[in-house]
Amino acid sequence: MNDRERKDNELGIDLDMKGLTLESDEAAKPQAQNRPMSHEDMARMIAKNMAMQDGGFDEPITPVRGVSDFGEETIKPKKPKTTETRSKNAKPASKQTSKSGSNKGKKKKKKSSSGKTVAIAICSVVGVMIVAAGGFYLWGMNSYKDRFLGNTYINGIEVSGKTKAEAYKLVSEQAVIPEAITVTKKDGTTFSIKLSEIGYNDNTQNLITQYYTQQNHYSWFSSAMKRTDFSFDSKFKYDKAKLEKVLKRKVLDSQSTKDPEDAYIKKGDDNSYVVVKETTGDAVEEGKIDELYSYVENQLDDGSFDVDISKADCYKKPAITADMLEETCKKLNNLNDIEITFDFIYTTETLTGDTIMDWITFDEDNAEAGYTVDEDKAMAYVEDLADKYDTYGKDREFKTTKRGTITIPEGQGCYGWWIDQQKTCDLIVDLVEKGESAETEPVYYVNPDSAYEYTCNKDWRTADKDYGNTYIEVDLTAQHLWYYKDGKLTMESDIVSGYPSKSRNTPGGVYKLWYKEKGKTLRGSADGQSYASYVDYWNNVSTIGIGLHDASWQNGNFGGERYKSSTWGSHGCINMPLDKAKYVYEKIDMGTPVFMYW
Repeated sequence: MNDRERKDNELGIDLDMKGLTLESDEAAKPQAQNRPMSHEDMARMIAKNMAMQDGGFDEPITPVRGVSDFGEETIKPKKPKTTETRSKNAKPASKQTSKSGSNKGKKKKKKSSSGKTVAIAICSVVGVMIVAAGGFYLWGMNSYKDRFLGNTYINGIEVSGKTKAEAYKLVSEQAVIPEAITVTKKDGTTFSIKLSEIGYNDNTQNLITQYYTQQNHYSWFSSAMKRTDFSFDSKFKYDKAKLEKVLKRKVLDSQSTKDPEDAYIKKGDDNSYVVVKETTGDAVEEGKIDELYSYVENQLDDGSFDVDISKADCYKKPAITADMLEETCKKLNNLNDIEITFDFIYTTETLTGDTIMDWITFDEDNAEAGYTVDEDKAMAYVEDLADKYDTYGKDREFKTTKRGTITIPEGQGCYGWWIDQQKTCDLIVDLVEKGESAETEPVYYVNPDSAYEYTCNKDWRTADKDYGNTYIEVDLTAQHLWYYKDGKLTMESDIVSGYPSKSRNTPGGVYKLWYKEKGKTLRGSADGQSYASYVDYWNNVSTIGIGLHDASWQNGNFGGERYKSSTWGSHGCINMPLDKAKYVYEKIDMGTPVFMYW
């Protein structure tokens, strides 16, 4: 298809006319000569084919000379050929038949003449329309020569009918590309970098030329029915080395550059503490210069000419920020109001902020480290508590069954309340460091070897004593035991205590029942001899291996001076009859105090 055929085809003209063909020699001749078909030739071709379709001709027609609306040529049907099918012996048709046939021939001729007239009229109209359409098409082609087609927009700006230069001007004005880049520093000050300093060259003109080339100007008429949009982000080329050189001079080498300063805690005139906020400064961290360059370059690549470099992650940071000190400041201000109350059952002791503030050491120049608590002062406070409230290791007044009231020394006993001073001191320091008030008990000592806890029955603790009317009494001189429950004698028994030697003697003191075991073999050594004795009921009352237990080897003999025999005296324990040892195991509660005395 040649150029003219393309243009006609774009106008919607089907050269085949829905199956119609150029069959005459004259119609084919223009193509053979490789020249465009004239409007006259086309009209003749259309008229000819329409006449054929209308049934006006029995056979294709050929142009003949004459005068017509299309020129000197006119259209005349050929005489149809006679089919030789009749026999030589066939009789001639009757006159009536001939006459009838003659009339039919005349009617047919009249009908063909009418069809010819209609075809000519239609061809005339079509010809005029083709000429008008062709003229309109050529007019449109000429109107959009070197211009954007109608209904065309670039970045939302209409450039219909505009030349490339006119379109570039409109789009550039909309883009508002400044003459310089504005850079905002961390301290809020600004400076400018002229685009000419960094070799500016944008992409707008090249893209507009590209968009113009993409448009098919042969189809100019279709642009009125469909909008064409082109869009792009304004980008420009620049010399990065030149940009980095300017940034180094105006940012890195600037005399106004400031290093960051750490936040700190300051004590006010009213003895309260406040946090002084850190300052970030604008000094670039060594090793992060390339991040500053990359940040600015990315902003420019995205079409931003107003660059805030405070958002770049390249600056030196303060080591201590206000957020890091808020909790410490809060704790400091809370110290004056802090209260730590210790419960001693019958009374309490409260440690107040006035005392605590004397323990505090705070360095304003090292606020990150927070404040410290003087542990020596805290320990001195705990020691005072122990002297006042500990009962372990102290002598006690005791009313005996047979000898009246006596003083029983603690001796090697284990009964009483004993504050674990180190752990209680640690508790206080921890609460003060957290700035927390609390209601708690002191931490009491626990024997690490035996898990024995130095506490007693809370119900018996008073300001005067730490035991009640329930207890076990052992008179080592009389070799006899009594058990009182709520002040009433419930059980008693003769005993055999330890042989009175240095390693086997039973020491006096105040003990408590704290461990029981059934079916135990007691093993040990004393006076150079080892032993292994099985007992049914083991009731431990000390932390040195002294307990109350049955002793079958005594053969039922207890009391008197039997303990003085190296054969029958125990290794320090209290030997009892089986039923009495069983009674202790089954009937007497854990924690019951045991008073032993000579």
